[in-house]
Amino acid sequence: WEMSDRVQGDPQRTTRGMVEPTIGELANGRMILVMRGSNDRRPELPSFRWVSFSDDGGWKWTKPEPWTYQNGDPFFSPSACSQLLRHSNGKLYWLGNINATNPKGNRPRYPFYVGEVDQQSGRLLRNSLRVVDDLGPGEDPLLTLSNFYAREDRQTREICLHMTRLFALPGGWEGDAMVYRIRV
Repeated sequence: WEMSDRVQGDPQRTTRGMVEPTIGELANGRMILVMRGSNDRRPELPSFRWVSFSDDGGWKWTKPEPWTYQNGDPFFSPSACSQLLRHSNGKLYWLGNINATNPKGNRPRYPFYVGEVDQQSGRLLRNSLRVVDDLGPGEDPLLTLSNFYAREDRQTREICLHMTRLFALPGGWEGDAMVYRIRV
C-alpha cells in the first residue's frame, strides 16, 4: 500500500475536520474530492462543503477550499454526507443537502438536492439544482435527509436514491425507507 498526500482541513475554518469524502473524475481526467465540513463547535463560522482537486490520479491534492457554484458564489451545507455520481449520459451529479441559511453542525439536514457538476471547473451548476425532498408542512424539524446511497438504474437510466426520511423524536428514531427515482 502507498498513501497519497493527506488532505487536511484548517481547524479554524471547520471544527470537526473533513470527513465522508466523495470522489469523481472530471472530463479532463482531473479528480474532484468533495468533503463534509462542520461548524458544530463554532456556529458563527460558515458551514460549507469542501473541495480539493488532483491532477495526478489522486497522489497530490490541492489545499481544500469551500466548494462553490460555477460563478464562485458559496453555498451553505450542513455536516452530512454527500455523493458524486457519474451517469451514463456523461454527466457528473452531486447529491446532498444545501441550506438557505447557515446551518449549525449537522442541522438542518434538508432540503435534499441533486445537481450537475461543471466538468471543466469542478463547481456545482446552480441552475441544474433540483429539490428531491424537503421538510413538509407539520413535520418535525428534526427531519434527517441524509445517510443515503444513489445509483443509476441500468434500464431506465434514472438515478435511484435510497434514503430514509428519518426523524429524531424524543421517544426514539423513526422513519420510512424510501427509493426516489430521479429522471435526468
